[in-house]
Amino acid sequence: MTSKQQHYVRSSFSKGAAKLGISILQTAKQPHKAFQHARYFGIPANTKLEKSILERTLATPKVQALLANRPSQIWPDFEQMAAMPQGSLGWCVQRRLERLGISFLVNQAQVPESQTDEEFVITRGARLHEIHHTILGLPITVAGEAAATAFYASSGSSPFQIGILSSWMLRGAYEPSEHRLIWDAIGFGITVGQKVPDLFSPRWEEGWERSIIDWQDELGITELLKASPFQDEFATIYGLSL
Repeated sequence: MTSKQQHYVRSSFSKGAAKLGISILQTAKQPHKAFQHARYFGIPANTKLEKSILERTLATPKVQALLANRPSQIWPDFEQMAAMPQGSLGWCVQRRLERLGISFLVNQAQVPESQTDEEFVITRGARLHEIHHTILGLPITVAGEAAATAFYASSGSSPFQIGILSSWMLRGAYEPSEHRLIWDAIGFGITVGQKVPDLFSPRWEEGWERSIIDWQDELGITELLKASPFQDEFATIYGLSL
């Protein structure tokens, strides 16, 4: 007796799996060329599965409340941030990027004045990446990006983020000396994602001058940060101790 063979329609995700694998492998091998190798990471981002994740996010009460009263899309420039109180969120963001030699945060002219809810969430999510790096004390290294991506992947199950995370997970195969720190960072990101799953809906734009310590206390991540594999980041960049 033979069972009837099942036939499934191949999704755009499965059709692009080989190309996605190329981006994963190339990025793991040459992380300093991540933007160049990232061209196929958009494949999972354009799937129905990713769209369902976004729709689920849009439907959450916290995000609905944020969308009902959107914070300003005009963010302070670097000079304004530098003039904010020492230790404030804005001051720390500017300090971090200045130390890293990054002279921009976002081109305000490229942010449309009118956006759909979906466009607003996608744009704001991308812009918040630097704030998340700052508030969690994550460096711009493979390990630092692994921690951030692990947070996003574990808190939202996004195929797009999971694809990128795969590169950082594979990095240790190419560079064994980075293996331990990368996996410690991934573990840290997952822990934060499970304990504090939402770093999108806080109204960051209305608290640039608030102390970063106050933000961490409000979010409930103060104790979690003590287990971070990047203990020196706050002291080195901001002159703060956990």
